Amino acid sequence: MKPIAADLILRRIRAKQRGWVFTAKDFIDIAPRNTIGVTLYRLTKKGIIRKIGYGIYDFPAQHPKLGILTPSPDSIVSAIATRTGDIIQPSGAQLANQLGLDTQVPAKPAYLTSGNSIKKKIANYPLTLNHSRFLNKSSWSSNAARVINALHHMGKGHITDNMINKCRKTLTERDKSQLKNNLKLLPYWMIPHILKMIRTNDERVTKSK
Repeated sequence: MKPIAADLILRRIRAKQRGWVFTAKDFIDIAPRNTIGVTLYRLTKKGIIRKIGYGIYDFPAQHPKLGILTPSPDSIVSAIATRTGDIIQPSGAQLANQLGLDTQVPAKPAYLTSGNSIKKKIANYPLTLNHSRFLNKSSWSSNAARVINALHHMGKGHITDNMINKCRKTLTERDKSQLKNNLKLLPYWMIPHILKMIRTNDERVTKSK
């Protein structure tokens, strides 16, 4: 006898590591939406999973001394991205730090989204997602968008050659091609910096002569 949908949903949850944050969308290949909703409700009532926000659940991690742990903000945001289909990245300040453009570490986690700006509290975290016009699904890759949003955070007049070199190292040839083909979507002040990043080695050597 084939396992019923509720059993398959529970198996998938248990196959994940504790701390997994998810939504009903993570089970759409198993059962209809109504069945998923009923199953998650029942599992919540049994204490197997926990509802931490509207339509967001986790398979709670447990610590021998601290007890049930709160999921990380990144895992919560990842679940939101799965549910909405939006692209979500760390804030410009966090990206600038990750790329080595700025040594300052943001005190609170914040994020950029291709969707609408959101401020909400989930699992006791005040989450802020700000809309970014640079998170475009069709124009460039997520990696290229990371560089653009980091530069946008640093701002006009604050971009150095060292920053440009660091960003260049993170870009693939595909990233560079996408940026070159979509320069018109960037702020005017950013274009010269992007052009420096996407030049080939031969072009840079010629320029220096």
